[in-house]
Amino acid sequence: MASITASIRSLARRAAPWVLGALAASAVLSSRMRRAVADETPDDGVARGAVAYFATGMSCPTGWAPASNVEGRFVVGVTEPMAVGRAVGAPLANREQRTHTHAFSGTVTLGSRSIAAGNGSNNQGARAGEYTIAGNTAPAAANMGFVQLRACVKQ
Repeated sequence: MASITASIRSLARRAAPWVLGALAASAVLSSRMRRAVADETPDDGVARGAVAYFATGMSCPTGWAPASNVEGRFVVGVTEPMAVGRAVGAPLANREQRTHTHAFSGTVTLGSRSIAAGNGSNNQGARAGEYTIAGNTAPAAANMGFVQLRACVKQ
């Protein structure tokens, strides 16, 4: 019995560093591992607040939400921080080719002209002077080609 006890003690002394090392490694690994939770958002490396467009499906991917402030709008880059997020005009409807008009105005200056008629001269037919014209063009669509995509913002 004494020889068995001595053998166990000898084995414990030789295995102790290995067992302690294994326990320490296990503690490090478990502290680095994240527990999988059903509603946890995977880290895709995209910064929070980034807007991206997706061509598949009707909903945004996990970790993203609809970017409703850009739906139906042309998005343009800005250089002024105060202009970020500013919306102008009404959003376009699904497949809308919105029409628009342009106002115009101008001035024409005419010189005096005499017009001869059957019973004498007439200098009233083309009276000299300045004439103003103004109006609007007929409504027309821009006919810009476009592709509709789902806009999403990273949460």
